[in-house]
Amino acid sequence: MSFINRLFFGWFMARRRTRKKPTRRRTRSFNVLNAAEMYLQTNVLTQGFAGVNPIEFVTGQEYGITGASSNPMGGKPTAKYGFAYRPQNISVTIPEIMGMGSANLGDGISALVENGKSNWLNMLIGTVGVKAGFAVAKKITSKQRSFINNQVMKPLGLKSMVRV
Repeated sequence: MSFINRLFFGWFMARRRTRKKPTRRRTRSFNVLNAAEMYLQTNVLTQGFAGVNPIEFVTGQEYGITGASSNPMGGKPTAKYGFAYRPQNISVTIPEIMGMGSANLGDGISALVENGKSNWLNMLIGTVGVKAGFAVAKKITSKQRSFINNQVMKPLGLKSMVRV
């Protein structure tokens, strides 16, 4: 404001007070229950779209039969189970979409779309079920979680890092 405006209008106008906003306290700790809920939601979606769990979807390593070992006694051969890269499987992983290994770039995208069309109801029910289940579980276990956070984690000095 100019000097003249302040001189004439300053008498009639109330002075504005700037109020300082209160600082918010925010916990920066890792919430184990929220992480479990997020993993299960991701699992529902990756199972529906790709047919694998989130870890298998990212790494491309799927659990299953890796080979067979012969029985030294001459009996039936036994299957060996473990993690391996299987591009010929029905499931889709990120390395297959990106064209790594023997897969071509973008091979799995059409399979993701088809799986989404055929599994949309299962994914919807699973997503709603996980969300509702965790909402109920959080309400039921709130006192126990509060006890763990305040009486167990706090004395150990872990409350600022991990919450339940």
